Amino acid sequence: MKDAAVGLEEYLTLGSGIGGHLKDDPRDFTVLEVTDDGVTLTLDGDLQGDMTSGDYTHFTLVKENWETMRAVGEIAKSLGVSRNRFAFAGTKDKRAVTAQRVSAYRIPVERLRVVRIKDLALKDYSYSDESLGLGCLGGNRFRVVVRGVSGDAKERVESTALELAGGFPNYYGHQRFGEQRPVTHLVGRLILGGDFEAAVMSYLAATFEGEGPELTAMRRTLMESRDYDLALRSFPRNLGYERAMLAHLSANPGDYKGALRQLPRNLQTMFVHAYQSHVFNRALSECMRRSLPVESLPLAGVEVEADDISLRIMEGDGVRREDFAVKGMEELKSRGVQRICYAEARNLRWDVSGDTATFDFTLGAGSYATVLLREFMKN
Repeated sequence: MKDAAVGLEEYLTLGSGIGGHLKDDPRDFTVLEVTDDGVTLTLDGDLQGDMTSGDYTHFTLVKENWETMRAVGEIAKSLGVSRNRFAFAGTKDKRAVTAQRVSAYRIPVERLRVVRIKDLALKDYSYSDESLGLGCLGGNRFRVVVRGVSGDAKERVESTALELAGGFPNYYGHQRFGEQRPVTHLVGRLILGGDFEAAVMSYLAATFEGEGPELTAMRRTLMESRDYDLALRSFPRNLGYERAMLAHLSANPGDYKGALRQLPRNLQTMFVHAYQSHVFNRALSECMRRSLPVESLPLAGVEVEADDISLRIMEGDGVRREDFAVKGMEELKSRGVQRICYAEARNLRWDVSGDTATFDFTLGAGSYATVLLREFMKN
């Protein structure tokens, strides 16, 4: 099952769910970033911030139906600069309307103002001496429409909300692993094991339901043939990351580390982080299944030891704590961190009308709306 594949195996609440489905339309899922100083971004308007000099231009990126990294890559391409000059505090859902802060190194406001890309908007400019990055985020405000809910959805929502008064399981959501192709944690495990060829081939050629028969056939052909030239001619142009890796392998056969380095740095590090997230999900699921009282669990790394449950999971995957130093690609090493096991949904409100339920709530940085809604929907 899809949930089990990424470690989301247990529910906290006991009642029946409302069913339904998410993201029929990107506008059914709105995400507004809350900055680290408590300001909630907006979709409309254009506020000018501190315009004194600084090496970094900060702006709000509003996007519809775009992955964050691909949106930033397209902006960089339109300006003729490296995407590595851009940074952000966290990725946002693709099939959604979202607003988030982005920083650009030594790219003046005047250049950013002329960017014109469908379903992307840049606004709220300011200058700063600092880049954005992890930790520059207070949380996210969500408004989510769930369609096709059960006839008694109002009563079920109310009872579930009572059960969640103490918090909901702070699992990592499917977005962490790839919604269509949940492969990032698998690639991360292979990187940690030092098998860079298998890591590259998993990213390029592993197949999953939902991608369509034509692309699935292309990936299978690549896995069997290792013909990078053929794959480069066949893979559609919208798969820019895959094509960059294929082009590198075509010119540099056998350089699998180099192929991984064709990806944006934050995507490279995401592979290792996704494996850590997978272990956390599985460990939290086991704690819930065994009714173990836990407040936080470690994401093991070179500076953070694993708990007994996580250690057993890692051993089963052939991963050791020292592997997080990532020998051969040391730039991807992970120190490790603690993560709380249960998160709070602040200012949770809902409205049920006919077969549609609308939820409004705020989550802290790193918590997932889809995980909260999973407790309400149970499907």
